[in-house]
Amino acid sequence: MNGKTAVDTNAVIAYRAGVSEACRLIKEAEAILVPAPVLGELLYGALNSQRIRENQEAVHQFLRYALFVPCDENIAARYASVRHRLRKIGRPIPENDIWIAAACLEFDVPLLTRDVHFESVEGLRVMNWMKGQ
Repeated sequence: MNGKTAVDTNAVIAYRAGVSEACRLIKEAEAILVPAPVLGELLYGALNSQRIRENQEAVHQFLRYALFVPCDENIAARYASVRHRLRKIGRPIPENDIWIAAACLEFDVPLLTRDVHFESVEGLRVMNWMKGQ
């Protein structure tokens, strides 16, 4: 795999847990992008854990090797479009996942995730380590 890849929260968790295929795909990427909602979910998970400081440090350590993708006006416009289309076809997905998909579409990068509902997002390239991509 070449190029940039965005990660979903479950991909970062799988990487930290040493899931071999997720680790391989992350390590082979030219650059890893972390959309804002993913960072929020990771930090929330750390705060909600038994080992808050350890998990917060792990999140920040992962970010040292990744590019943070903040939400901007272009991503917001993509979000609106994706959410509207999903509503029209009767396939809602979690709110944060719409933002994650919007960031991937804006930067034209695939998303590494195990969540199959992302496949409902038109134009989004999904890499699912559970399905062999």
